[in-house]
Amino acid sequence: MVFSFLRRQFIEIIEWVDETRNTLVWKFPDEDREIKMGAQLTVRESQVAIFVNEGKIADVFLPGRYELITRNMPILSDLKGWKYGFNSPFKVDVYFVSTREFTGLRWGTQQPIMVTDPDFSLVPLRAFGTFHMRVKDAAKFFREFAGTDPVVTIEEFLDGGFRSLVVTYFANALKASGQTLVEVNARANQLGDVLLPYLQPEFERVGVELTRFFVESVSLPEEIQKQLLDQDFQLRGMRKKVQLSQEVEDMQRFLQFQAGQAMEKGDGGSNLGRAAIEMGLGMQMAQQMGQAASGKASAEERAQILQTLKELAQLKDAGILTEAEFEAKKQELLKRL
Repeated sequence: MVFSFLRRQFIEIIEWVDETRNTLVWKFPDEDREIKMGAQLTVRESQVAIFVNEGKIADVFLPGRYELITRNMPILSDLKGWKYGFNSPFKVDVYFVSTREFTGLRWGTQQPIMVTDPDFSLVPLRAFGTFHMRVKDAAKFFREFAGTDPVVTIEEFLDGGFRSLVVTYFANALKASGQTLVEVNARANQLGDVLLPYLQPEFERVGVELTRFFVESVSLPEEIQKQLLDQDFQLRGMRKKVQLSQEVEDMQRFLQFQAGQAMEKGDGGSNLGRAAIEMGLGMQMAQQMGQAASGKASAEERAQILQTLKELAQLKDAGILTEAEFEAKKQELLKRL
């Protein structure tokens, strides 16, 4: 008797209070009961309610409070063939989809992935990080992934292939971005923003938006890391040479200025003026003697100059030298050829 009485009870309030923080889809438990015409449906922020009639999506409700009457359920009314003024209870499955942003979802390469690089050819690379996502199109997500499962958690979604999908497309996205291993190693924290547009389409296919993508660490083979460290050391050395060269040029200008000032003041006999003149003349004579002795650059010197130009170009590409600094040094070196 009690069971029969419960079966006759109609559903008057439909809502979902999510206390799990990891649920993507939740089916309202109707216990085979019918919904009373005029029942109240509450859809909270970051939720979408979907009415499913005989396995097909009918009406979709965005956040708000609704009275379930025929004019608020146009698709379901059409599917059921309800006429205006229909007031009988009805049977339909109600699913809630969470559209909030899920953050801190981890991804990582369990096995090394092969990445091509112009300097190192194929390189086995490991990487890991986190990403944020949310359901953007609830109906599409329900059709393409959730189906009729009464509960779908974020873990089930990711374990259903999307965490491995991130890893698979990470290599393809890295290749499409044109990032070299040098750039990857130096700018790993910026790499996520570069790769996000390449990964996003795969999630959109099931109605999901990949909102953020972070590369927290990139692990390269030990021998590659050593080569990158050696290159970094060489670039730092070149930077110091460029700075030293600039300092010498500045010193020459300073001494010439001091000498001129001393001559204008008739202070050729003062210690500072005399030292400036003597040092300036000495450096000028040494420079002229070096240029006279060298004459035309030898083949070995030309090769060294060309190598220096190449290294300076690398410094410019790495952002260590400005365009103006690079052009100035280039012109100076070309004159020696």
